[in-house]
Amino acid sequence: MEVQVKRSLVVPPPPRETEETPLTVFELVAPTYHVTVLFAFSPPNPTTRALLDALSATLPHFPLLTARLDRRGARRRPFFVTGRGGAGALVVEAEVSSDLADHLPLAPSPELARLHPPVNTDAPTPHVLLVQINRFACGGLVVASSAHHQAADGFSMSTFFHAWTDAVRRNGAPLLDRPVPYGPGALSPRRPPRCEFEHRGKEFLPHDGVTSRQGQGADTGAVRIDPSEVANVLLHYPSEFVAELKRRAQGKYTTFETVSAHVWKKITAVRGLDAGARTSVNVSVNGRARLGTGTVPNGFFGNLIINASSGATARELTTGTLADAAALIRAGIRAVDRRYFQSFIDFGALHVDGGRDEEEPLQQANVDEPGVLSPDVDSDSWLHLELHRLDMGLGGRLAGILPAKVPEDGVVVVMPSLRKSGGVEVFVALWEKHANELTSIAYTMD
Repeated sequence: MEVQVKRSLVVPPPPRETEETPLTVFELVAPTYHVTVLFAFSPPNPTTRALLDALSATLPHFPLLTARLDRRGARRRPFFVTGRGGAGALVVEAEVSSDLADHLPLAPSPELARLHPPVNTDAPTPHVLLVQINRFACGGLVVASSAHHQAADGFSMSTFFHAWTDAVRRNGAPLLDRPVPYGPGALSPRRPPRCEFEHRGKEFLPHDGVTSRQGQGADTGAVRIDPSEVANVLLHYPSEFVAELKRRAQGKYTTFETVSAHVWKKITAVRGLDAGARTSVNVSVNGRARLGTGTVPNGFFGNLIINASSGATARELTTGTLADAAALIRAGIRAVDRRYFQSFIDFGALHVDGGRDEEEPLQQANVDEPGVLSPDVDSDSWLHLELHRLDMGLGGRLAGILPAKVPEDGVVVVMPSLRKSGGVEVFVALWEKHANELTSIAYTMD
């Protein structure tokens, strides 16, 4: 793939007064890296000028995406600098000499790194959002978005992508009439705040500094590899395959629960864990529907995610049924309910927003570390983000969605498939030896 960068520019932050917005308690436990996603659109497509005009009109409604993340001071809580003091959003325009059809369906490949600006390197970028617009010889597009996870979770980024494409179809006029709510002030703790659950040792390290993670964090004998040895693969499960999996799981579980259970069992099998070794599946749970507008306003932008964890021994998982594994995942997800989310917000009010973090610095309990082999699986659902409905008008269609290279072992993303056969696409990041074995058994049913 021959990619030629034509120019780079920065969409400036809105000309508002500079403000410092502390990270919320949810953002303090969010991953500290950029997440890159590629969107492929078949021709015909709007002009690059139309995309930029719409982007420039949309970004003022999302102040965190043109902000600057400041981590000054070892004991001071990080904060976003919005308004004139922000870094703006970096935009790269590029041309690709080949036709988009030559690269469809989108699948993990080292050459895809040419389609987005480098992020998560030793030279950190000041930009929260980086976008690369790649125009192919046929008129097709791949739009790559890299957004810092502490600024936005997947649901928030989906809101932004829809606002941007809406503005493209409306000739640069966004549907939004005011900035989206964000920051600690948008979250409502109870009065007085009260913690019903122990969040030190779960989301944050306990006072003794020992992590509670069941996987690599708790295992001092963790196996380390070069991050380049983590392979990314894409599994396509057609609608008929998903339906059969759900039938074998007694028809009681959602597509995400069923597919995650199937992939968890297969990954555990290829890893060859000792029978008594513990393995967990960690699922990102969105708190918006659980909390309601009384606690979080409509349109809240940022992070509102807590991980739900379900565990078993390798023997229990591999010898048990698909329904058994799906039931474990469901139980873990349901345990992170409204009370749990409200307790976490109240924990933030007591230990973060009240200023006590100056005396008691909070550290994440679960930190993704590239190049560490894990017995666990981190499964994320993009099925309800509505990304597959993105539309820039003019008759072109969304032809592919794909995360960029992920160097962490055990990451799974379940996405709706855009192929005619329907179903789901499952993105998996796994040590290459295990990844090769996974592709040979991923379509077999127990």
